[in-house]
Amino acid sequence: MALGNIAQQFLRQLDIDLVAYVAQVGPVEADSEKPLDVSEIRQKIFQNDMHVIDQDKVEDLHQLISETKEKGDTLGGIIRLVATGLPAGLGSYVSWDTKLDAKLAAAAVGGNSGTTNRLLLGILAGSSFASQLIGDASLSKRPMKRVSQPLAKFGAEIALSPAGTLPATVIGQKLHGAEIQLEVASAQVKSAAIFAALEAGSLSTIIEKLPTRNHTEIMLRQFGADITTEADNLTIHVQPGQELLGQEVEVPGDMSSAAFWLTAGRLRESWPLMS
Repeated sequence: MALGNIAQQFLRQLDIDLVAYVAQVGPVEADSEKPLDVSEIRQKIFQNDMHVIDQDKVEDLHQLISETKEKGDTLGGIIRLVATGLPAGLGSYVSWDTKLDAKLAAAAVGGNSGTTNRLLLGILAGSSFASQLIGDASLSKRPMKRVSQPLAKFGAEIALSPAGTLPATVIGQKLHGAEIQLEVASAQVKSAAIFAALEAGSLSTIIEKLPTRNHTEIMLRQFGADITTEADNLTIHVQPGQELLGQEVEVPGDMSSAAFWLTAGRLRESWPLMS
């Protein structure tokens, strides 16, 4: 314990803060229904001897543990670690550098991107491990059912909050091919479905409601993915099993970021605009 305290003090010097707590013991869940930051978690768990967030479950846990001891049995549980300030790539599992999903998950650490989280649902759905995506107050208001529902047709297991938002728990498993019709015209939803289809066991067909941006299909084809789009620009076929190979990619500038400066330049005639 002393060594752990020293490690925590060292990490705080690097602006990394973390806390561990008991999320579940046996069948009793004692986690929070909404995302909490590290300071909020620490404040709640130190109010009880079980180190759980949900104070109402403390007595239930005491009773469960006592009954289990009397039976001479044991209990399993879940201990969750929450950390802030981690640089991307920290905390990866063995051989993480050979897994695309782990690299993308690491790259998303500390960010606030709805697009990234929606794409990660599709990527992590076919992984070999369980994951949880947690967002800040703003990100936790964004709808995620529009992604989890079509992914479920591939066999994905994704649990969202009662409001259909983050946090999202993804139980990675082997996916199967499917034909799905997207109810929402969204390039994000389509891309998540394509990523899941690449991990499926057979051919998948994704049918869009309206044509959306096809950046994902173009990029994945360049890396070696077998993705074809029919003449209607709505029907996409994804054949899994292809080996994706590294490529040299030139990413164009983001016009949306430049728009503010272009507008400011037009407002002031004396400001030259350089392309």
